[in-house]
Amino acid sequence: MLRSTSSSTYNLNAQAFDATAALISAVLASGVNIREIYVDTVGTASTYQSKLQKLFPNIDITVSKKADSIYPIVSAASVCAKVTRDAAIGVLTPEGEEIGSGYPGDEKTKGWLKRGMDPVFGWEVGMARFSWATARDMLEGGGKSGGSGGGVEVVWPEEDGAEQTLTGLWGGMGGREGLAGWYGRSVHSEF
Repeated sequence: MLRSTSSSTYNLNAQAFDATAALISAVLASGVNIREIYVDTVGTASTYQSKLQKLFPNIDITVSKKADSIYPIVSAASVCAKVTRDAAIGVLTPEGEEIGSGYPGDEKTKGWLKRGMDPVFGWEVGMARFSWATARDMLEGGGKSGGSGGGVEVVWPEEDGAEQTLTGLWGGMGGREGLAGWYGRSVHSEF
C-alpha cells in the first residue's frame, strides 16, 4: 500500500483540537455571547483545557473525560453529532450499498472496508482512517479485525545519502545500462 513517507502526522487529537477551536471561533464570529464551554477530552484534559483557555481567555472552559455523562449539554451535543454523522454516512453511501455505522469495530463497516479496498491505495481519501487498527490489519494482515493482509507492499528505493535522480531509478546513471543509457550518451560526454 502506498503511504506517506512524511514523519509528521496530523493525528486525531490535533484534528479534534483544531475542529473545536474552529467551531468556537465561528460561533463567536457570528455574534453569539459565549460564557462557558464544556468539552469532552481527546488526550490529556488539562493540556486540552489549557490550550483552549489560551485561545479564548474570556470564556470559562471546562474539559473533562466522560463529559457527556457529567454535563447534560455535552450529552445533547453528542447526540447531535451522532445524528449528523449518520446523516452524512447516508448521503455518502451509494444507493443499495451497506457501509455500516462508520465505526471500525462494526462488522458491516468491516465488510464495506474489505469490499472497497484497493490493494495499493487503500480507500478513497476521507472515507476511512488509515490509522485505525482495523484498516491497517486489512492492508497489512493480522490483528483482531480478521484482516487478510490484502494490501501490496510498496518498497521505495533506499537513498544512501546521495540525491536520487529520475534517471537513477531507471538504472545506468553514467553508463549505458537501463533506460538512462538507452537514450544514448550524455550531452556532456567528450567526443
